[in-house]
Amino acid sequence: MNARTTHIVYPRQLALLAFIASFTFKVVMLPQYLSGVAGRQSAIVMAYMMAIEVGMFFVIYGIISRTSLLDSAMPAALKAVFIALIVFSSGIKSSVLIAESVSYISTTLFDDGLWRLVILALMPTLMFIAYKGANVIARTAQIIFWVVAVSLLFNILFAQFKGDIGNLFPMRFDASVMSAGDRHMIWFGDFTPFLFVTVAQPARKQKSGLAIIMPLLFVLTVGFMIVFISVYGGGGILVSNAFNKIGIFNRISMLLGTVDFPTVCSWLMMAIIKLSVILYAIIEGITYYVKRRGWVSVAVGLALGLAIFFGLKNLDRTYKFATSWMRYVVGVIEYLLPPAVYLAVRKWDKDAAPFSAATPEQEALEEAGKCAERKA
Repeated sequence: MNARTTHIVYPRQLALLAFIASFTFKVVMLPQYLSGVAGRQSAIVMAYMMAIEVGMFFVIYGIISRTSLLDSAMPAALKAVFIALIVFSSGIKSSVLIAESVSYISTTLFDDGLWRLVILALMPTLMFIAYKGANVIARTAQIIFWVVAVSLLFNILFAQFKGDIGNLFPMRFDASVMSAGDRHMIWFGDFTPFLFVTVAQPARKQKSGLAIIMPLLFVLTVGFMIVFISVYGGGGILVSNAFNKIGIFNRISMLLGTVDFPTVCSWLMMAIIKLSVILYAIIEGITYYVKRRGWVSVAVGLALGLAIFFGLKNLDRTYKFATSWMRYVVGVIEYLLPPAVYLAVRKWDKDAAPFSAATPEQEALEEAGKCAERKA
């Protein structure tokens, strides 16, 4: 694959990729964590943090719809600093989220909790997909999105749980809401890896779906939190793997026994895509300096695998690391870097034309068609 095309995605692919990247890890351990700090107010925490995150996505989309950070004409020194910050933030977040994934897989699929074997199986898969680039990740997301959609639809249509909406009240925006958002900011701000991506306008104009996907993302994440609190109430602090636990409350499970296989499989596919996006950002960023993409991929995979294998051995260690002072460094990068890149692109790339996937012949035909329409 040509190096230029590895980071080219289409608007519709980006919309699906953004949904998966943001939704995946907000419905597993995060509901339990938020419940431990904010209790009944956890849905408010999810709502205001997701509102910020969706807004940040559109800032990033304003950049990559014209150029990517890699292709920007901004000064090389400034670009190098931006890239280094993204690599650092992505490295921290990937170690936390991979450790969380390993815990989910080992406890959900295996009785013995074979987490070391899970790491050995998971890391090569992630590194291979990340090495292939954003273009391949986006096309894979297009395929698995429909599996995820069917699984979510299944759980919604056949849902059968005895929730109590009273568990959400009294609802108030108090200090615990701000504290929960502050402590768990590493689980938010999922879109900075997209700064390495360029959005290509397809030969045939198509709707991106962002006007549907982004509101749907907000509704589903906040709605899931509301369902979680209404079902478990104050006991949510004891409920891990929330996506799986809520998924078993359906009519089919009531008739045949626990039927959570579609839910587990759909989450695993989303996790592979999400983690591949973060690792792609690390590989792409380091390759900017080293120029040896293959060796960079191997080195990143080994470094992260060893860090998780020996450092983040369990969820307690992972949680302590994710909620330490390191979260502020990641938070500053995730929330302040996109506006800074946006301003830099506005200054140095103001004359850049949006990237088009159409050939010169196709563009000429489209222009001729427009002229004919104007004459008519």
